[in-house]
Amino acid sequence: MADITKPIVYSEEMRRLIADKAANPAFTYHNWSEDDLEDLRRCIRDHYRLVQLGLCAYCKASVSLQAALNCHVEHIAPKSKYTHFIFEPKNLCVICADCNAIKREQEVLQEVPDTLVNGSARLYPRSGGAFKLVHPHFDDYDDHIQIFGPYYVDKTKKGHFTIGVCGLNRRRLHLFGWEAEYDDADVAAAATEYLETKEPVARSRALRALKKKLVIT
Repeated sequence: MADITKPIVYSEEMRRLIADKAANPAFTYHNWSEDDLEDLRRCIRDHYRLVQLGLCAYCKASVSLQAALNCHVEHIAPKSKYTHFIFEPKNLCVICADCNAIKREQEVLQEVPDTLVNGSARLYPRSGGAFKLVHPHFDDYDDHIQIFGPYYVDKTKKGHFTIGVCGLNRRRLHLFGWEAEYDDADVAAAATEYLETKEPVARSRALRALKKKLVIT
């Protein structure tokens, strides 16, 4: 099941504001942070932080339940490329500060990856098949990405794209004194063996081996 099953429903006042913005030919993604949209952004943030059970759509870390500093509104089809989807409820979710920083840096450097398979879409897609990344409104996260401790392992091309775009394997373990405990190649091999093993006993053995490499108790 997708993580988000209830997109935000705008109030009449919100719809009027959105219509005014959409009718303005000068409106671009740069205007998203303007003061007159502050209440709208807050409502969007509050809605999705609850629907997502306080978890980032991409890395599954906790987002703040009160402050906005670690709970950012995310545009799944990037707003810099698809301004016409900027208020689309199914194009919105919330992400943590780290994921947001990575996505924002791409925007500043004008290197935002196009998340849509068909980059010229005028109408918002109705299924996850139209997206290159794991879409929280359409896709089951666990079908595409497996999380092992601090590591994210791709199970599909979508998972691989999402891990890369969001820099999910960004944790620098040596900063926390764990450098000697981990080896990326060994962990990746153990995770792959676990994911590809179907026989129950062998799968359990592979999982134990993986946990041992991750020092999970």
